[in-house]
Amino acid sequence: MEGLRYGLHDRPKNATLILSSVQWFVFSLANVITVPIVLGHAFGLSESGIALYTERSFFICGMVGLLQALIGHRYAIIEGPAGMWWGVFLVLIQMTKDEHGSLQSLLQDLELGLIIAGLVFILLGATGLLAWIRKLFTPVVTGTFLVLLALQVSKSLVEGVLGIGFRNRPTFSPEIALLSVLLMVLTIFLMFKARGIIQSIAVLIGLMVGWIAYAALGLVDPPHTAAAVFSLPSIFPFGPPKFHMGVSITCVITAIILLSNLIASVQAFAGAAHEIPSSTTYNRGSVLTGIGTALSGIFGVAGVVPLTAAASLVALTGIASRLPFIIASAGVALLGFFPFIGQWVATLPAPVGYAILFTVFGQLLGFGLRDYRQLALGQRDVFVISLAVLTGVGIYFIPATAWLGLPAVLSYLLDNGLIIGIVLVLTFEHVVFPRSAAK
Repeated sequence: MEGLRYGLHDRPKNATLILSSVQWFVFSLANVITVPIVLGHAFGLSESGIALYTERSFFICGMVGLLQALIGHRYAIIEGPAGMWWGVFLVLIQMTKDEHGSLQSLLQDLELGLIIAGLVFILLGATGLLAWIRKLFTPVVTGTFLVLLALQVSKSLVEGVLGIGFRNRPTFSPEIALLSVLLMVLTIFLMFKARGIIQSIAVLIGLMVGWIAYAALGLVDPPHTAAAVFSLPSIFPFGPPKFHMGVSITCVITAIILLSNLIASVQAFAGAAHEIPSSTTYNRGSVLTGIGTALSGIFGVAGVVPLTAAASLVALTGIASRLPFIIASAGVALLGFFPFIGQWVATLPAPVGYAILFTVFGQLLGFGLRDYRQLALGQRDVFVISLAVLTGVGIYFIPATAWLGLPAVLSYLLDNGLIIGIVLVLTFEHVVFPRSAAK
C-alpha cells in the first residue's frame, strides 16, 4: 500500500478508530508476549513468576510507548523488548550456567546494568550528542542494519512458521506449516486486495482467525494455574540491583549499538508516514528510550526500544495516526495491573504470531533495500555493504560455544552478527573508505 488513509495527526472516527486501536493493541502484544515467556523459562522462573514477568513487560512496553507518542519522538512506534537485549540476556544466562553461577545474582546484575544503559541514552539525547551520532547513520548503515535485523530473526520466524518447537516438537509439523501458510496467504490477500477498513485491519484479522482456528483444533493451551486478578507491577522483583563489571559494560555497549535501532525505527516510520523527523525528534526519542531502558531495569524485564515493525504495519495498513496508537498503548500498559489477563493473552499460539509477523518483518528487509536504492551502488558501496552483511550473517551460523573461554564482553560481541555487521559498516563507511575520499 503506497498511500496513507490517515496521517500522523489525523483522527480516525467510529469503527475505524475502534478497529485500528484494537489492531495496534493486538500487534503490540504479538511483539511482546513471546519474550517474557522465553526469558522466564530461561531464567528458571515458576509459572506464576513467568505470569508476573509478562505482566511487568506489558506495563513497561505500553507505558513507554504512550510516553514516546505524547512527549518523546511523538510517532506511533510500538515499544517492545529489543531482540538485542534479550539476546544479551540469553547469552549471559548460558555463560552463567557454564560457569556454575547464580541466575538470581545475574537478574540483579541486569537490573543495574539496564539502569546504567538507560542513563547513556538520556545523556546522548539531553546533550544533543545524538545529532552528531545520527550523521554516522547514512543509508548504507541504516540499510545494512535493517537487512541484518530481518535476517537475524528469519531463523526464528521460519522455525515458528514450520511448527518447530511448538508444544516441544523438535521437528517440522506439516499441519502447523499448512495453517501458517494459509494465514499468511489470507493476511497478504487482505492487505493488497481488500478495500477500506478490511484492508486496514488485515493484520488483526489474520491474528484473530489464526487464534480461533487453533482453538477449534484444540491447540490453544489454557493457563495451568490461576493468576491474581489485580496486582501492582513489582519494583526490583529479584532483589536490590547489584554491580557486575562485565554485565554493566555489556549493557552499555548494547545501548550504544541500539542507537541504530532508535534511529532506524524513527526513519522507517517517518518514511512510511510521509513525515520528516527533526533533531529534536531524535533527542526526545533518545531521552525517553533511556527512561524506558532504566524502567526496564527497575521492573526487572528486558530492555525496550522503538520497533521498526511499526513502520511495516503503517505501510501495510495506511494508518499512521497517533490516536489509535495512544489508545492501544494505554491498554497494553493497563494489562500490567491484571496478571490473569496477561496470562490468557499469552495463550496466543506462537505459530500464529510467527505467521503474521513473517509478513510484517518481510517489510523490514524491503525498507533496508529501499535505503540501498538511494545509493549509486558503485564498487565502493557494494564492497562496504557486502563485507558487512556477509560477515554479520556468517556469524549467525557460528555456535555460541565457539567463543567460550573468552571474556564475557568479548564473547558476547563476537557472537552477535548484528553488532559485528554494524561495527564493520560504520568502520568502512566513515574510517576506511570515507565517502568524501571516495568521490
